[in-house]
Amino acid sequence: MRVRYLGAADAPANPIDGRFHFSPGQECAVLELHVRSDGTSSLRIEHSPGDLAGLYSGRYFEQVSDVIPPQWSVEIYPQGGLSMGPKGWIEGDFWERMMERDPEAEAVFETTRDAILTADPITQSD
Repeated sequence: MRVRYLGAADAPANPIDGRFHFSPGQECAVLELHVRSDGTSSLRIEHSPGDLAGLYSGRYFEQVSDVIPPQWSVEIYPQGGLSMGPKGWIEGDFWERMMERDPEAEAVFETTRDAILTADPITQSD
């Protein structure tokens, strides 16, 4: 799945939000999708290689591709909401291990990310 950053010109500056990593019109590959029980969404996007892929509010993006990567699975939560992404990423302590720069987690991330990008590549003509 790919999205295009819409920008947030009318929103107050909030560096914690992470919006300033993107330029309006920029296409990004979605590595995970989280929908909370209130209907809001977060997208996991790698804004620059070498940095931890961040979660960004879905309200600043529009969907440009509906390809669901074959690596994704769905986790539906009893309290509401769901996550879609690689099973190993949305379960357990994967992201904690990534924040700690665990070499095994980083290797799994790189392999899985590359497969997701191959399934729905960003092209200049889109």
